[in-house]
Amino acid sequence: MIMRVRRYDVQMISSRIANLLQRAAHGRAPELLVIAGAGAILGCDLIDPTLDARIYAASEHALGPAAWLFHTGLALLFAVVLLLYVRLRTSPAHRGVRRGLIIGAIAVSGVVAFPTDPGWGVVSVPGRLHPIFALLAAGSLLYVGSRLSRPRRLLVHTALFVGAGVLGGFVGGGAGFAERFALAIVGLLLYLGAYRSRTGEI
Repeated sequence: MIMRVRRYDVQMISSRIANLLQRAAHGRAPELLVIAGAGAILGCDLIDPTLDARIYAASEHALGPAAWLFHTGLALLFAVVLLLYVRLRTSPAHRGVRRGLIIGAIAVSGVVAFPTDPGWGVVSVPGRLHPIFALLAAGSLLYVGSRLSRPRRLLVHTALFVGAGVLGGFVGGGAGFAERFALAIVGLLLYLGAYRSRTGEI
């Protein structure tokens, strides 16, 4: 009898969680989480101004006093990936996007699991793996955002991503600003993709 009750409770809890995920995935939660996640990551520079944003990557904040905010931003972006996957999981037209979301989830997890080494001296194995996962995360989320916002403009969006990086490096005077400008483009495309996939404009 106890086992039956417990099994029933587990089924009820699982059903409620599934319903909550469905509601969140088909609502405005993904768009809001994109704004919150990108704002958290880019906002680390305000909390920890000792890290020169012109030179160092945003992921360097994972080692400083703004680590909690940086990891919060990554967690929010991971939630965006999860909700978008739930939203698009039955769509036959978005198989490529779902693969991109899976890669993005793995890459975001890798950024957390393999932190960067402080400064320019990359000596540890996690420090060497970190930029690989960071680039993979940026590339996969760029692909997802591009395919969901404007399906046939991936090359244009990639050029915009690169151009924003060049402009950021020119304006800010370093690789740090270049990275932040490029990440802002990824965040914008991901937001537009989440919005258009909700409103049915794709």
